[in-house]
Amino acid sequence: MLARAARNRKPTDGPDVDYDLIAIDLDGTLLDAAHRVPARNRAALHAAHEAGLKVVLCTGRSYTETRPVVDQIGLDLDATVTVGGALISEAVTGRTLECEAFPQALAFELIAWLRALDHTVLWLHDAWEAGFDGYIIAGPRRHPRVDQWKAKVPCVFEEADAPPASRWPALRLTVVDGVEQLRGLSPRIERAFGGRATHNVIEVPLYGISVIESFVAPVDKWSGILKLCRRWQIDPLRVVAVGDDVNDLAMVRAAGLGVAVANARPEVKQSATRLTASNDACGVADLIDELLRA
Repeated sequence: MLARAARNRKPTDGPDVDYDLIAIDLDGTLLDAAHRVPARNRAALHAAHEAGLKVVLCTGRSYTETRPVVDQIGLDLDATVTVGGALISEAVTGRTLECEAFPQALAFELIAWLRALDHTVLWLHDAWEAGFDGYIIAGPRRHPRVDQWKAKVPCVFEEADAPPASRWPALRLTVVDGVEQLRGLSPRIERAFGGRATHNVIEVPLYGISVIESFVAPVDKWSGILKLCRRWQIDPLRVVAVGDDVNDLAMVRAAGLGVAVANARPEVKQSATRLTASNDACGVADLIDELLRA
């Protein structure tokens, strides 16, 4: 049995809970295969909030892409961790609380390196500050799915022929390509930029693309959660984290309780303390029900 009574719980909030914060991935975890919040998951998030848990959406999406999910949930959430941990925002307003961006010299170095390998690069920055989401920086080759992505994403990107002399630094640099090509690129990035930049190879069913996403080290979802723990004076051991993909590994490994949904990648399941049902079977709701009964 874990320690009782979450620090943030009010006496009238309902049953005691064992944790203070639950960090929940979106795609493949909270959202079903149709990229919607199932009614059971929505009700469970409301119950967790009423019990005193901080409910934090923790996603690789930008805030612009996350806001429709916040609206679906219909809950006065405290904060979101987006852009793979690089951006911490007020959930409802989108106001930036904290962010961790590339130093300009490193961003330009990585972009030049990627363009030398013929890639077009997607530059994402803080849309709250800039008023738009980023740039598409032309490379010798533009994968056809860049335009497929651009047509679907609810974001505003400007076309650029070169890295912008922007006062809004890059939070994420992304390449779109075939998944096998990206897996071949991954160790090359690690050799060239390991220790200075982190990256993930991710398949994005929402847009039908595969990407390699790069961030300044040590950005990942767990680093974003730790910023909120410091802000809210929460012990990281009193965090629950649930996810399904490689960009969830850090938070699933480090949280006080790391949980994988049944449809998670094998390495996420191996790193988790506990398994729950799949995203389509409302595994998040099952997990929250269990936490509130503990």
